Amino acid sequence: MSTPQRRKAVLIFSLVFALLVAAFAIINQASDQEQTSPQYYILCLSVIGCVLLVTAGYVWDRTMMQRLRDINRYPYSPPLNDDDEESHDEVIGLARHIERMAQSLQKLEASYRAVVEDQTDLICRYSSEGKLTFVNSAYTRFFGRKRQELIGQPCILCSIGVLSPKNGPFPEITSVERELIDAEKNHVVHYWTHRAIQNPEGKVVEYQAVGHDITARKEAEQALLAAKEAAESADRAKSEFLAIVSHEIRTPINGVIGFAKLLNDTPLTPEQRTFTDMITSSGRTLENLISDILDLSKIEAGKIEIDHAPFAMRDCIEEIINLFRLRASEAGLTIKSQVAPGVPVIVNSDHSRLRQILSNLVGNAIKFTENGSVSVSVECAPGALLPDGLRRAVRLQFTVRDTGIGIPPDKINQLFRPFSQVDTSAKRRRGGTGLGLIIAKRLCERMGGAISVESVVGEGSVFYFTIQADYEVGDSREPFVAPEVKNRPASA
Repeated sequence: MSTPQRRKAVLIFSLVFALLVAAFAIINQASDQEQTSPQYYILCLSVIGCVLLVTAGYVWDRTMMQRLRDINRYPYSPPLNDDDEESHDEVIGLARHIERMAQSLQKLEASYRAVVEDQTDLICRYSSEGKLTFVNSAYTRFFGRKRQELIGQPCILCSIGVLSPKNGPFPEITSVERELIDAEKNHVVHYWTHRAIQNPEGKVVEYQAVGHDITARKEAEQALLAAKEAAESADRAKSEFLAIVSHEIRTPINGVIGFAKLLNDTPLTPEQRTFTDMITSSGRTLENLISDILDLSKIEAGKIEIDHAPFAMRDCIEEIINLFRLRASEAGLTIKSQVAPGVPVIVNSDHSRLRQILSNLVGNAIKFTENGSVSVSVECAPGALLPDGLRRAVRLQFTVRDTGIGIPPDKINQLFRPFSQVDTSAKRRRGGTGLGLIIAKRLCERMGGAISVESVVGEGSVFYFTIQADYEVGDSREPFVAPEVKNRPASA
C-alpha cells in the first residue's frame, strides 16, 4: 500500500472510531435517564448511518483499487464463440501487422536519413519562397555553418540567381553548373539538379536541389582540351613541315630525273645506259613517294579540296585500265573492267581524286598478284533529287578484285594506317611505303564514302569503296560498249 493510501485509511479509521465513541457516549447517557426521548433515537441512527457510510465507502474504494490493479495486470478478455474468436484473431493479426509496418517504416526512414546524411553531394530542400527546410551534413560542411543557422535562409540556387520567387513559380526540373567558394576558400564547380517534390495528389509541396562536385571532371576536360589543341598544333606543324620539305625535295629530284634523261640521249655504253635507267627509275620512285607524303600531309591538314565537276565515268575507268595494261601484261595478268548499265554517263565529282583512289588500289592489286586477273567494276545506287530539281544524288560503288596472295586476317586492320605494310620482314619482295591505302581511305571519306576489304589468303582480295556524286536527270542511259573490248586480256 502506498503512503497516500495508508494516510487515507488512517483518517477513515479515526473517523469511524470517533463516531463509535460518540455513539457509546450517547447510549451510556441515555441508559442513566429513566425515559428516552425521540431525539435520542434519531441521533443514534444518524451516528450509526455515518459509520456505515464511511465503512462502505472505504470498502468500495479498496475493492475498486484492487480491480484496477487486476485489470492492469491481467487484461480482461470476454469469452468468445467461434465466429467472434476468429474475428478477434484477425483483428489481433492486423494490429500486429500494422505494428510491424510502423517499425519497418521507422527503420526505413532512419536508413534513408543515414543515406542522405552520408552523401558527399550537397542536398537541400526548400519551400516555394526559396527558404531552406532541410540540408544534409555535406551542405553544412561546405558552407561552414550549422544546420540551425541555415534552415530558413535562402537556398543556394536562389542566392546564385538560378531561381527567383519574384519570377513566379519555380520550374519543376532544371539543372545548371556553377562555381562556388567553400568555407575553406576553395573554388569548387557543382552540377546542380533542381526538381519539384509532389504529394500523391500531384501538388508541389516543396523543392529539392542536389549539387554534385564536378571540379575534377572540369579540370580533366580543360587538360584534355589543352592537350588536344597542342596535338592539333603539332600535327599542323608536322603537316606544314612535310609539305614544305616535300615541295623543296621535289625540285632537285626533277632535276636528277631530267639530267638522267638527257644523259640517256647521249652515246653511252650498255653498262652506262643501265646506270642511267636505274637513276631514272629511282628518281621516279622517290618522286612518287614525295607526292604521296605531300598528299597525305595536305589531307591530314584539311587543306585538300574536292572538286565538283562533270566527267565521263566510263572514260575514267578506261583510263585506269589503259594506264595499267602494259604493267599487267608484263606480269602475265589479265585486267578488265565492267560498268553497270544504270551508271550515269556523266557524273559530277572529282575526276582526279577518283583516278588517284583507283590507281592506288589497282596498282596494289597488280603488285600482289602473281597469276590470274585484276578487275575493276562500278555500280550505282540513285538517291533523291537535289533541291534544284535538275540533278539527282547517286552513290557510286566501286570494286577492285584480284586473285593475288591475299591478306591474313590479323593484318587487315593494319591496312589503312600510315606506313603500314602486310609484309614487314626485311626480305619482303614488294616495295611501297604503305601510304596508298591510307590516302585512298581519306579521299573516300572526303568524297562522302568509305572503303573496306575482304580477303582470303591464297585466293585474292576484294576492295570496295564508295563515293557520293550527282548527275543531271536523263544522263543514266546505257551506252553501247563492245564486250570483247571490255573483257579482252591485256596485251603488250
